[in-house]
Amino acid sequence: MLPLEQGIDLEKNDRNHGSASALTAWLQWRKIVLYGMIAIILLSCGKRSTRYDAGPREIVNRSNTYFNGTHEFKTLTILISIDGFPPRLIDENYTSFLYSLRNLQSSYDINITTAQYMIPSFPTQTFPNHWSMVTGKYPIEHGIISNIFWDNATKSEFQPNNLDPRIWSNAADPIWQLLQTQSQNEYKVATHMWPGSDVVYNDCEEMPRERMPFYFDKFNQWEPLDEKLSQIFQYVDMPRLTDRPELILSYIPNVDWYGHNFGYDLRDRRLQEVIGEVDGFCHELIEGLQRRNLLALSNVMFVSDHGMSNVDMNNAGNVVIWERLFPGDAMSKFVAHIYNEGPMMMIYLEDPRDKRWIRDLIQLKLRQVYGDEISSKFHVILREDFEPDWKYFRYDDKPHTYDGRVGDIWVLADAHYAILKETGDVRAGVMGTHGYNFANCSDMASMFIGMGPMFSKGVIPPFENTEIYKLLIEASGVV
Repeated sequence: MLPLEQGIDLEKNDRNHGSASALTAWLQWRKIVLYGMIAIILLSCGKRSTRYDAGPREIVNRSNTYFNGTHEFKTLTILISIDGFPPRLIDENYTSFLYSLRNLQSSYDINITTAQYMIPSFPTQTFPNHWSMVTGKYPIEHGIISNIFWDNATKSEFQPNNLDPRIWSNAADPIWQLLQTQSQNEYKVATHMWPGSDVVYNDCEEMPRERMPFYFDKFNQWEPLDEKLSQIFQYVDMPRLTDRPELILSYIPNVDWYGHNFGYDLRDRRLQEVIGEVDGFCHELIEGLQRRNLLALSNVMFVSDHGMSNVDMNNAGNVVIWERLFPGDAMSKFVAHIYNEGPMMMIYLEDPRDKRWIRDLIQLKLRQVYGDEISSKFHVILREDFEPDWKYFRYDDKPHTYDGRVGDIWVLADAHYAILKETGDVRAGVMGTHGYNFANCSDMASMFIGMGPMFSKGVIPPFENTEIYKLLIEASGVV
C-alpha cells in the first residue's frame, strides 16, 4: 500500500492539467482509435463473437491507492446481476437510466461499454448461469447443471435452497476463492445474495477458508431494493482500507419473479413499475459512487443471467402435461426421478439401459395424445445426443465428473412452449419461463453494460457469459 502522500488525489488530478494529464489524454485517444479499428474489423467480419473484446483498456494496478477527499481507496469493482432481465426490457420510458447507458448517452464522465447482448449458458437458468459467470465454466464443467437435479454421488436432490457443501464442492473455483487466495486475503470479496455464495464449508476440512467470500449474507427474496443498496454502500463506506472489499457482487430477483408469474409485456403497468424500480436502483448506485467521489476508480457491470419467454397457458396447444402422457404410476418402476422447469424436463431412470425404448415410448405418447403438430414442438433426446455447440453434455468413452447429475432422457420444448406437471404448475393466463437453448430462442439473451476506467467507449458484439469471470480477474489486478 502506498502512503497517503504517494497516493493519487482524484480532486487534484481534476484541477491540474500537466504532463500526466497530457499523457492520459494521448492514451485515451490511442485507445479510441484502436477500439474504432477493432470495431470496424468485427463489423466487417459479420460474425458473432463468443469472447469479450472491447479493445485496449487501462490496466488495474493494485499497488496504487487513491484519495477521494476523505479516505484512501483501492479500485472498486461492482457486479450487479438482474435476474431474468433481457436487453429488450431496456426502454427509454421505463428504464431511462439503463437506456442512457446502453445508448452511450450518459451524463457521467466515464467510459461505457455495452454489448448487443450476452450469451447465456445452457440451460438458461439462474443457478447454472450465475455459477458460470463466477467460475468461467459451462454448467457441465462446474457441476451446477440445472436449478434442480439429482446428485447420484450424494444421493440427494439439489434445489436452489440446498446449501450442502458436498454438492457445491466442485472442480470449478469461484472468483472470490481465486482472488482471496492469490492475494493471501488482502483482497476481500463481498457477495450480497449471489447464488451459491452463501454455502458454508466450515466442516469441510479439505476446503480452504477462501472458498467462501470474506463477506456474505443469506438469500432474502423479498429484500427491498433500498436495503440492498444500503448494504452495498455499507461495504463501500467501511472506514479501514484493509477491511473494505474491492469486489462486490449483488443479485436482484425482482424482475425474474414478476416474469414467471405474469410474463413480459411492456404495456403492463405493473411490469413498468418493477423494471422502473430496478432502473432507479442502478441509477442510485452510480449516483452514490459519484457523491463519494469514487466513480472515476470504480468499474461497475450490470448483467443478467438469462432472458424470459412468454407461454400462453390459455392455449392448450402450448403446454404438454406429463401425467396426460403417463397417467397414474404407469412409469414409476422405470423412472427414479423427474424434474421439470418450464421448457425442459430431466428424467433419471432406475436402469439407464432402458433409455432408448423409454425415449421412443415418450415420443409415441406425445404424438398419440397431442397430435403431430404439437408433438413436433417437443424433442425427446438422450443426454449423449446434445449437439456439441450446446456445450452442455457430449458423450464419449471418457468418464465425466458430473455424469451422475445429468438426466438420462430430456424433453426439450421449442420457444413459447412448456412441459409441466399437473400438480401445481398448470394455471390460466400467461407465464414467463426460461431454460431454452439460446441458439433456438433469442428471448434468452441476457444483458451486459460495463462502465469505468477499465472499459472503452462503444458497443461490442455478443459474447458468452463465461467471459465475466475473466473480466473480474482483469478488474482485480490480482492475477
